[in-house]
Amino acid sequence: MLALLVLFGGYLAQSNDSDTGKLTLKGVKFNTNLTAALEAAKAQGKPVFVYAWSQYCGWCKKFEEETFTNQSVIKTLNENFILISIDVDKQRNETRNFRVRGTPTEIFLDSNGKEIKRIPGYTDTQTFLDSINDISK
Repeated sequence: MLALLVLFGGYLAQSNDSDTGKLTLKGVKFNTNLTAALEAAKAQGKPVFVYAWSQYCGWCKKFEEETFTNQSVIKTLNENFILISIDVDKQRNETRNFRVRGTPTEIFLDSNGKEIKRIPGYTDTQTFLDSINDISK
């Protein structure tokens, strides 16, 4: 029973508005429409952060709880990146196209959609913050 409450509680922390192509994970708002997000990145000249995750991934929940609630991370992501979320269970084509082998996976693209960095698996908040600060310079 407790495990079900924990799983359901994690699901409630996500807000998904499929009509607008947006998803909020903790304090971070993501695009779920890959095409629109890549067009926005090109138009704005911003790099892209792609977060591949699964609803049942314990390391994803840990990463989201620690990192997507950190005010420095939220500020840097929102100001300097176009954000894309890929639910590997629901967005199988995107998962395959990005060659995601496990979750969580963090992928960074330049404004033209070329991969510049990939972090497979869980990473702690400070390491992630260092990465996004380096990329956004």
